Amino acid sequence: MIRLAFLSLVRRPLRQFLLFLLIVLTAAVPVFILQVTGGLYEGINRAVSPFPILVGDKGSAYQLVLNTVFLRDRPLGNIKWSEKEKLEASGKVQAVYPLGFGDNYRGFRIAGTDPSLFTYRPNKKEAPWLSLSEGKIFAADGEAVIGSETARLTGLKVGDTFKSIHGTASKGHEHKHPFKVTGILKSTGGPYDTAIFISMEDVWEAHGGEAVDPSDRQVTTLLVVPKGYKEAMQLLSEYQRNKDVQMVFPSQSVISLYAMVGQTKNFWKILISSMLGISLLITLLVMYWSGLGRMKELALLEALGAGKGDIRKLLLAEEGMLLFAGSCIGWLCAYGATLAAARAVSGGAAITMVTTPDWRGFLIIPIITIIGMIAGLVPAVMVGKKDVSEYL
Repeated sequence: MIRLAFLSLVRRPLRQFLLFLLIVLTAAVPVFILQVTGGLYEGINRAVSPFPILVGDKGSAYQLVLNTVFLRDRPLGNIKWSEKEKLEASGKVQAVYPLGFGDNYRGFRIAGTDPSLFTYRPNKKEAPWLSLSEGKIFAADGEAVIGSETARLTGLKVGDTFKSIHGTASKGHEHKHPFKVTGILKSTGGPYDTAIFISMEDVWEAHGGEAVDPSDRQVTTLLVVPKGYKEAMQLLSEYQRNKDVQMVFPSQSVISLYAMVGQTKNFWKILISSMLGISLLITLLVMYWSGLGRMKELALLEALGAGKGDIRKLLLAEEGMLLFAGSCIGWLCAYGATLAAARAVSGGAAITMVTTPDWRGFLIIPIITIIGMIAGLVPAVMVGKKDVSEYL
């Protein structure tokens, strides 16, 4: 029966190819939307997760998040170094990590920080957020650690030197102070794969701050890790009354941004469900019409002595192979398109789109196969209930 069904498929190559192509497209569209939306959401969440609280200059909370978390937009301004000391003395934080922005190398943001940042574990059960792939952490003036994408795209290796450029533009005033690459980080799957890390002392020196009293030195942002939820709320309450400094929860800012543009999870759930429903409807109609177009052929088989059961088995085998192969190829096409979209996003956006296959996407294969076989079987049932002669 399988061999007969296969021969029946190849006997009409053009018709079956067009039907196959339609099944591929029907399966690919909802899977692609599911993968892309899920990958973007997961990529954004992965980027935000290492930043429970940010403290920075007064201004737009979104700009503070974009600059610090996603390494986009311009820094708001600087705050006093004493803010770090106040937070550490409050008894409400586990750690406070400074981040100083303002320079770049070939468009890759340079972040001044403390070596302790490389021991920071957002998830205590996992390795540090910033883990070395090779080399060592900066320990002296003029040393730098670079992200995995920075290394890949610039060609910088451990031992190479470079000079930073003032500001966020890739072209501008070049600082005279050179930096030597001492380490390359493992991929974080986020924006900081494109960062360059140096010491805060080097940031102050590059911007003429060496002669400034240590208590008057400044930092762009503070990454604050609270001891718990209660302490985080207490700190937020305190900083809401601060006229010079703001405290931001990046996850809340991202959620608010989703809500502002209407791109909430419910929106995407409705869209994906609608696309799946349309795909199933198309599959039903296409397979039904395909079966109707073969009514004369089915009637002829019955007139020649083929039993109703044999005809249905032939149809099930033939359509099952076509639907299963088409939906499998559709899934592969959707996943391939997802990988291409992820590459495009990573090249021009601030996030890294997660491309891990979503298990729900695999459901399209059995759903389309079963629904299509049921729809295609209807004409065979109709032939069995009518006089064969009217189709001959």
